[in-house]
Amino acid sequence: MKKMLALTLAGAMTVSMPVLAATSPTADSYSTASSSSVVEVSAITASSVSESIARAAADENKTIGEYLNNAVTAIPGLDSVAALGQGGRVIINGVPSNQTFTVAKPTAESVNLAKVQATALGGIVLNVAQINASVTGFNTATVNFYLKGVKLGQNIKVYQLINGQWMELTVTEIREDHIVVDMTSLGTLAFIEVPAVKVSE
Repeated sequence: MKKMLALTLAGAMTVSMPVLAATSPTADSYSTASSSSVVEVSAITASSVSESIARAAADENKTIGEYLNNAVTAIPGLDSVAALGQGGRVIINGVPSNQTFTVAKPTAESVNLAKVQATALGGIVLNVAQINASVTGFNTATVNFYLKGVKLGQNIKVYQLINGQWMELTVTEIREDHIVVDMTSLGTLAFIEVPAVKVSE
């Protein structure tokens, strides 16, 4: 067990994608928290992680980096993908928790539906992911997602696929590399950048 933990930690420290270093929101400060810098780390090799980690990543159709960072960075059917991850500390029904929402690869059908939705909005799909967790039956979960490349002022909408239809979720904050979303259930989310709303003079 100790050996497995050591290998997991070693793998996490050497993965070749941004580490999700920013803290997630708290009940009092999520809307004003500043984003932490993203740490770039050295490349990982297959021999530096255990077979079980590599197998678990493959089972989820993820790279080792995606698996260790709870992230989705590439999706078949999308040419350009903004890396999406979740680092924990989800606020459940207004109360800070130690809950982490798992970011999993979407189905091909979900990706196609997200592209149709983005086209209808005149926007572009940044990422699509299946969001899972051990907690269910919550009224609201305030979730701080890492979304690489996002800037303050961008007009990003988040939709959840429910019974084949996209339902818009409440985005409570957009800041550098982060977007905070209120969810009322688990499921497939699409992060779509849409044209900025023009204010009439």
